[in-house]
Amino acid sequence: MNNGFRGCTLVQNFGDEIKHINMNGQEWAEILVPLIVFSALVALLGLLLLYKYKKKKLFLQMVERTLQQNASLSPEIIREVALHIFAANRDLRKGIFLLVLSAGILAFSYFADFRQNGNLDLNDALNGIAILPGLLGLAFLLLAWLNRQKLN
Repeated sequence: MNNGFRGCTLVQNFGDEIKHINMNGQEWAEILVPLIVFSALVALLGLLLLYKYKKKKLFLQMVERTLQQNASLSPEIIREVALHIFAANRDLRKGIFLLVLSAGILAFSYFADFRQNGNLDLNDALNGIAILPGLLGLAFLLLAWLNRQKLN
C-alpha cells in the first residue's frame, strides 16, 4: 500500500514531440522553495520602497498644507524639518545593519558544510554574496562619517 505522494505529470510540447515529465514532491519542493524565498525578498524590498515613498509623500503634503494656510515657511525651517525626518544618522544605521547582515552570511557559510557539486562550491558562493552587503555597509559608514565631518 503506497500512501505517499505519487507526483504530477507535466506535458511539454516540443513541436511534433510531446514529452511527459513526472515530478514527485521533492522535485516540486526543489522548484517552489527557492521561488518562494526569492519572491519574499522581492516583496520585502517592495514594501520597504513603498514605505519610503509614503514617508516622502506625507512630508511634502505637510509642507504643501502649511503653505496653503499662508504660513511663512523659510527654507531653513523646511531644511531643519527634512533633516529631522530624513536624518543622516540613518546612514550609520544602514551601514551597521548591512555589516551585521554580511557577517551573518559569512558565519552561516563558515558553520554550514555544503557538499560540493561539480564546479559549484556553495560556501564560496555565499562568501561572494556576503561581499555586497559588506561593501554597501562600509559605504554607508563612510557617508555617515563624511556627513559628521561636514556638520562640524
